[in-house]
Amino acid sequence: MRMIAIAMVLGASAMIEASAATTEDRFNDPVFKRCIVWMLDGYRGALLQNICMDEYGLPQPSLFQCARKIRTGFASKDDREFCAIVFEEEAKKVRDGYIK
Repeated sequence: MRMIAIAMVLGASAMIEASAATTEDRFNDPVFKRCIVWMLDGYRGALLQNICMDEYGLPQPSLFQCARKIRTGFASKDDREFCAIVFEEEAKKVRDGYIK
């Protein structure tokens, strides 16, 4: 449950950063729309990854895929371990993050 909360916080923080430009403008941007789809489903993002992460500050789809797998189940022990590592790495970033 805590891992889902971490993923949601990271996703929300990306959306808050995106509000620097008007929200309406962002959601009318076709590249931003493709980035949101990529972030949520993780498919067809090879060419988008850098744009989505650098320009829009969106997290990698693995956070959302792993959060989904917590609810639906993992394909294998290795799959579960990969997700545990992903969340542990993100938790380190959170603990080392800048406090205003």
